[in-house]
Amino acid sequence: MVLLNTDTQLLKTAYKLRFEYYNFYENKESQWHDKYKNHNLYEIVVESFDYKYSEIGVVMPKLLEKFCVL
Repeated sequence: MVLLNTDTQLLKTAYKLRFEYYNFYENKESQWHDKYKNHNLYEIVVESFDYKYSEIGVVMPKLLEKFCVL
């Protein structure tokens, strides 16, 4: 799969949202959900929580495709 520039930006944003959830909103998860519940990548990032950190590099692009974002 070849990613276009916009696809790369979407992927980076999805990783960023996931990173924020685990690193800045620990024990404040509901605040993260309130902040991002209307974000276009929200459902994708929430589904990514089902996967381990070590898997996310492979899984996130597949989730973006599954949700027809890529």
